This record gives sequence, C-alpha cells and structure tokens, in this order.
Amino acid sequence: MYNNTIYNSNDNGQRASQHSQGTQTTGSILEIASTVLAIVGGVLLGVGILVFSISFFVSHSSAILSLQITGGVLAFTGLIELTISAIFRSIIRSEQANLTRLKLEGDSFLGEITQIHRQVGVHVGTRISAHVDCSYTNSDGNTYFVRSKSFLYHPTDNLHAWVHVNPHNPRDYAVEVFTHF
Repeated sequence: MYNNTIYNSNDNGQRASQHSQGTQTTGSILEIASTVLAIVGGVLLGVGILVFSISFFVSHSSAILSLQITGGVLAFTGLIELTISAIFRSIIRSEQANLTRLKLEGDSFLGEITQIHRQVGVHVGTRISAHVDCSYTNSDGNTYFVRSKSFLYHPTDNLHAWVHVNPHNPRDYAVEVFTHF
C-alpha cells in the first residue's frame, strides 16, 4: 500500500519537518472524556457548594439537613469527576511526551495500515473511534506489526501512519495516524 521510508535520528532534525506534512487525526475518546468530566465535575462542585451554602439561610431543621446532604453529595461527586479528569489528562500528557521523545530520538517509518478496527457504538458527531494495525520494515529488513492508540476519524478519511520506534527496543513505539499528506 505505502512504501516504507526510514528517517534515522542522525538527520539533524529534518525528520520532524517531514512529519508535519499531514494533518493528525482528531483527539481520542480519552481527551473528550477528560474535557467532559472536567466541565461536569466543575459544575457539580459549584452547585454542591451553592446548595450547601443555601442551607445556612433556611430555618427548618429538616430542610437544613437535606440541603447539606444534597450539597455535600453533589460537591463530592464533582470532586471525583475532577480527579478522574486530572488522571486522564496526566495519561494524555505522558503519551504525548513519549511520542515527542520517540520522534526526536528514535527512527521513523511510514507504516502500512493493514486493518482499521472501529469501536462499535463509540461516535462523536460524525467521527468514529478506532485504532489501526500497521506494519513497517526496519533498515535491517525485519518487519514489525504495531497497533495505534484509539483516535477519532471520519469514515471517508484517507488514513496514513507514521511509526516512531526506539532503535534499541522495537517494543517501545508510538503510532501517529494522519488523514492526508
């Protein structure tokens, strides 16, 4: 399908400009979930604090207790969602740091996409969540098969993949999926 092209890490940074020719596919489900959780968590935390604060201005003792419990539950739920969002964000930052490290220090190959695995039932608008299986052949003639992380794409997109590999450990890799060159 595609010719495998290798760019060694000794090319004085020219490889990075080669990769910027395509448009990277839209973010992953993890990024969307993190954003939604941060927004909903912030709203729940704010509403919970507001409801709890209102209990100080109510004169019925039964209403005070129910408002305090409701406000506490809403605020606690908001804190949990904000915490999960922060964990998702740290995972995303770690994956991005690994990709950047491999782009700078590793070898890069144009991968041949062998299969696109759609994740059934996971849609964001017209975009579908998927990951790709692809293969690449290194300079020694060894062929490796790798799998990308999940990403969102439109079914009509023409996908291409860069595989960035640690030259000393082929299991340390990252796959960048692009929609065009």
